[in-house]
Amino acid sequence: MFQSDRTKNIISLSSLVLSLVFFQLTQNSHAAIKTPAATYKTTNLETQREQFLLAERAITSGKLKQYHQLKDQLKDYPLYPYLQLAELKKRLNSAPVEEIKYFLKTYQDTPLANTLYHRWISSLARHGKFETLVENFRPAQNIAQLCRFAYALMQTEQSDQAYTMMDKLWLNGHSLPDTCNAPIKEWKRTGHLSNELLWGRIELVMEKRNHRLANYLGKQLPAEERKWLSLWKKVQRDPEFLINKKDQLNSINPSILHSIMYDGLKRLSYRNPLLAAEHWPQLNDQYNFEADEKENIERRLATSLARLATAEGHQALKDLNLGNTDKQTVESHIFSALQNSNWITALAWLDNLDETERNTERWLYWRARTLEEMERNDEARYLYQLISQSRSYYSFLAASRIGNNYKLTHRPLRNTEAELLEVQQIPAITRARELYQLNRNTSARSEWNYAINKMDKTQLVIAAQLANKWGWKNRSISTLAKAKYWDDVVLRFPLTHREHVEELSIQKGVNPAWAFAVIRQESAFVTDARSSSGALGLMQLMPKTARYVARKIGAKRPQHKDLINSDINIKLGVNYMKKLQHDFDGNTVLATAAYNAGPSRVSKWLPKGDNINTDLWIEMIPYDETRDYLKRVLTYTVIYERRLGIKNSPLFKPMLMPTTEYTASVL
Repeated sequence: MFQSDRTKNIISLSSLVLSLVFFQLTQNSHAAIKTPAATYKTTNLETQREQFLLAERAITSGKLKQYHQLKDQLKDYPLYPYLQLAELKKRLNSAPVEEIKYFLKTYQDTPLANTLYHRWISSLARHGKFETLVENFRPAQNIAQLCRFAYALMQTEQSDQAYTMMDKLWLNGHSLPDTCNAPIKEWKRTGHLSNELLWGRIELVMEKRNHRLANYLGKQLPAEERKWLSLWKKVQRDPEFLINKKDQLNSINPSILHSIMYDGLKRLSYRNPLLAAEHWPQLNDQYNFEADEKENIERRLATSLARLATAEGHQALKDLNLGNTDKQTVESHIFSALQNSNWITALAWLDNLDETERNTERWLYWRARTLEEMERNDEARYLYQLISQSRSYYSFLAASRIGNNYKLTHRPLRNTEAELLEVQQIPAITRARELYQLNRNTSARSEWNYAINKMDKTQLVIAAQLANKWGWKNRSISTLAKAKYWDDVVLRFPLTHREHVEELSIQKGVNPAWAFAVIRQESAFVTDARSSSGALGLMQLMPKTARYVARKIGAKRPQHKDLINSDINIKLGVNYMKKLQHDFDGNTVLATAAYNAGPSRVSKWLPKGDNINTDLWIEMIPYDETRDYLKRVLTYTVIYERRLGIKNSPLFKPMLMPTTEYTASVL
């Protein structure tokens, strides 16, 4: 093999020189010997990628001869099925049913089958091929597809089944997709929309506070009943209406009034818990709430009274004498007692938690805090020591209380090359990698997720290492989470975009570990992440916020596509963190909470009079999402400080000041 590549002069070299060359090659080990093969394989893949892109363009432009020539050369390329899919989608309306079904069967364990199936069903409905649609429909959760199926049933003389389906689909608190318009129209025309079903949906819609949809549905009510809906909307806007103007509600049908009272009391419990607590015993007797409704209202009431952090709130909670079995109600009593410095009562309520809950890190920490305040220091220290040995929010809090170092418990994964290769050769993993190489991130994640859903824990941790090796950090993170392997800190907390994050953070006076922690929590390093609320990119910026920050720093007004550019997103995100840090006088806890919930909400949550312990304030945040978010970001900040070689600082300032100490602005 060596001789075929050499000139005649090299062939004539002495045997001594050839021996030396052979000796040098053998000393370079297997890696050197494998280089030509590895180079060929990589080059071959790169060539195939180029041919694949050409073939796709040929399909799009209708150059079928060129497409088939390229396709024939790509049968062993991992993404060959995607060419077949693209071709079928191009002629979906004319393709034989058996050809489509063959593709669906062949690739049934891949996202390609789902993609083609949904396109096919939509095409069949659009072209009126209802019998074929009914014959090939499979159970689905997709409402749009279910409505297509229901309409197809109506057109194939199977209306009874369709009407039963529409009864269920109708009861939805959200707007239904346009594909539901035709079957709903037919369903209504045949007299299946009863007043009971209409109110049933209105109740679901009002629960979502979707007044626009409620108004649309309300037009279908009798004139008298439209007034009931108007009163309900008044109650939602001002829950005190239940108490101050309850006489106006007397004309409402009792079953509808019950729903209005239940909804209104839940909202009043949050908006004005003292007023709700005052009237709750009487209203509970009057409206005969179901057990689960009563429990739900009392849970909200207890939580809101505890979060008032006032003497009136503590007394009202005590006077209500709520039960001691509901977990959330018990928690409210605990935190109410802690805020009131009533340590004996707090300890008694801690004992009311069930044994499993009582021994979690969270409640061991608060037991230790209570014991510390009671000057039972040896008992407190024992508990702090017990829970400070792991890597968690409460563990870090406990370590801070007794001056211990934080424990990260890093146990790196180490699988062999052979094990990595075995998982790498799984077809879905191979396809995912190729799609990732082509920057088709959505399709790549779909293939990856399909693959790992069939893996056991051993394969999952290997797959996570593969993703990390390829630089696909977000899949490494999510795959380790699926495997429930938490101790490879390097894989779970990568330093992607390190140079850019550190440079910007240091320039703006922001802790780079905090910036990394926000990125890790917001998107887990998914560059093109999009939330249901419209937040975009690595740091999940709302477009309005991004435009505001860009204007303040004199940057170009960002478009949506700019926010999935990592450099632009990080620049705007770090500058926003700097703004929040400034608004809250350098308090990272408040700035982090504001990053999630908005500065105006955080300002409202701050103590109105006396200072409050920061750890207790965090527990009293009324939004579960923000409370959990804050704990995770604080924990991740500690981990990233260690990863970046930054000396760990205390988790947060011990005390929070009253609202007047901060000047948070509102976007």
